[in-house]
Amino acid sequence: MRPIKSGPLTNLEIEELDTFLLSDDGLENAMDVSSLDGFLCAVLSGPNVIMPSKWIPWVWDSTEANQSPEFTSEKQAQRILDLLMRHANDIAVTLTQFPQYYEPLFLERDHKGRTVSIVDEWCCGYVKGIALDPSGWKPFIEEHPDWFEVIHLYGTESGWDRLKESVEAYQDADARHQGFVELIAPAARNIHAYWLARRAPAPDTIGDTRRPIHKVPVPGRNDRCPCGSGKKFKHCHGAPKLLH
Repeated sequence: MRPIKSGPLTNLEIEELDTFLLSDDGLENAMDVSSLDGFLCAVLSGPNVIMPSKWIPWVWDSTEANQSPEFTSEKQAQRILDLLMRHANDIAVTLTQFPQYYEPLFLERDHKGRTVSIVDEWCCGYVKGIALDPSGWKPFIEEHPDWFEVIHLYGTESGWDRLKESVEAYQDADARHQGFVELIAPAARNIHAYWLARRAPAPDTIGDTRRPIHKVPVPGRNDRCPCGSGKKFKHCHGAPKLLH
């Protein structure tokens, strides 16, 4: 099993992953990299270990987890999976070992001469990550609703209505928005720290946020393909030609 390259993704690699996810070739409802970042942050910060076989299908299809990507080759499949695992690894290591340096991957736009952070996609991804284990998260959300307030404002339909009223009530809407933005990273750090202190010991899996992800989950030829298709690896991305 070939180990993945270590270290965070470069800007070019982030663009490469985003381009693949947003391509028109077979992925109609894939996450973009900002949604993916929020999604992985929640998946790696929750009360229970979520295995890649459960969360990867939602990356390809954020609405139903039914679509699979149409990789052009095994090499491309391995490359995209490497990028996914490296990014997950970077989030896990940063939140666990260097939480003070953790920053969400937000998109940006220029507005009236200012650079404004776009956080809706990240927050929607985080909410989607919580939804993979709703019963596990529920008691904590009820105990600390303030930690989730801004994430829910930007990441849910009900929140958008409240957000519109809250921001527009201020004369400087951009400043109000930026004030909300600056609350997200500390909330994500606090949430991860809360569960990290309470999570029971678990086997050494790539979904365990307490240790780095060392290897890409390349299965045996008769195992399930990690792309989420449900097919055996030898009949999917382990085949010499595209079979999707």
